Amino acid sequence: MPQMLLHNLLALQTIFNSDVNDIAPSCPFNPPLTCENKTIVPDQCCFEYPGGIFLQSQFWNYLPSKRNLNTSELINELGPLDSFTVHGLWPDTCIGSYEQFCEKDMFIDDVYYLLHSDEFQGSLELYNFMKLYWKNNVVNNEESLWIHEYNKHGTCIKNIRPECYSRWNSHGNEKLWKRKSVIDYFNITRNLFQDLNSFEMLAKHGISPSINRTYTKREIQDALKDEFNGKTVFINCDSNNVLNEIWYFHLLNGPFLNEKFVPIDALESPPFSKCKATGIRYYPKGHIPSDDNGSDEKKGELRIVTDDKKNNGFLIKNGHWLAKGTPATFKLLKSPFGNYYLKSRLGYCRIHNDRNELFKCHYENTRDATQFEFDDLNSLIGYSNGFKWGSFDESEDSQREVYHLTDRNANHLKFKFQLKFSAL
Repeated sequence: MPQMLLHNLLALQTIFNSDVNDIAPSCPFNPPLTCENKTIVPDQCCFEYPGGIFLQSQFWNYLPSKRNLNTSELINELGPLDSFTVHGLWPDTCIGSYEQFCEKDMFIDDVYYLLHSDEFQGSLELYNFMKLYWKNNVVNNEESLWIHEYNKHGTCIKNIRPECYSRWNSHGNEKLWKRKSVIDYFNITRNLFQDLNSFEMLAKHGISPSINRTYTKREIQDALKDEFNGKTVFINCDSNNVLNEIWYFHLLNGPFLNEKFVPIDALESPPFSKCKATGIRYYPKGHIPSDDNGSDEKKGELRIVTDDKKNNGFLIKNGHWLAKGTPATFKLLKSPFGNYYLKSRLGYCRIHNDRNELFKCHYENTRDATQFEFDDLNSLIGYSNGFKWGSFDESEDSQREVYHLTDRNANHLKFKFQLKFSAL
């Protein structure tokens, strides 16, 4: 190849790589803060909707896989001993619910090779950060959490769809912009996490990991509020009343790629905090409490409960409900990603978004299963932060289908209720 031609090709490649890595959204207007618009903003590349609230969630995973691990082994399992770890970045709606697994054609099944390619600047550095600070609850299985978080939440962020990148840059193609979306989701999550150093925030107010000391819920929340622009922060605890998760809520000013997150108060909506008012533990990483009674599995029945608190029936093994007869036994299984699976004798349960939010139970593995929320205080089953369910009518004589209640189907579902998990 002539030297001049080779030189020109290398120059073009340099320009292309620079363009790919330095995309700046160009918007024809100054968009309002998400969730504060008075009229519809149709430009979903410049204004994020319906996911206008961005929730950055962090884990404090203190429990190792076994006792007597050394420091390097603990860090490998749980992340740095003086830092919370990343759970994710979630685009919730303005009322606190959320979409999930939005664009199947953007789903990924690999992160390692994407971040080890030389296609995007800084990708190997990003991988090293994620390997250390973005930890799964399942030991040495971080990549499954990364894939899960992007597929469940990242694909629901409208501002980083391929059509937005192609609008701002004419050099790439759809496949490239799909990969760029993944990189940007992970990068922006990292940046926001690093701005929210929960460990240092708490330590500044005298709240540090301890085997013996306990804290009140007010002490922890006030400390975080003081460091988070005076905005309230959601905290959560495990079954032993040990601090294990923190959520920071934000609105977005402009496109997602501009990273202008504005702190807001935590939404007072499900899931409710499991932390008690007093006696909260904040164990150092590696500590295994002697009274650990946490369980990854519970067995029970799913009861139909209406607003008048009456027990109007129960679910059977296929996910339908009956008013009379014998209820099915369901397993409530902890998901490695923070929520729960439901399983009957027929199989795992799933919400069919393409069938009006229909609830069905007959799937063989967790790949096809939905992750549900569980409100420990009230023993209620929820989905996407919504704890209302419904059916087209109420019948005492035959089984009826069950649907998760949404704005789209509320007018059609005449019989509305909650699903209560009654432990056996």
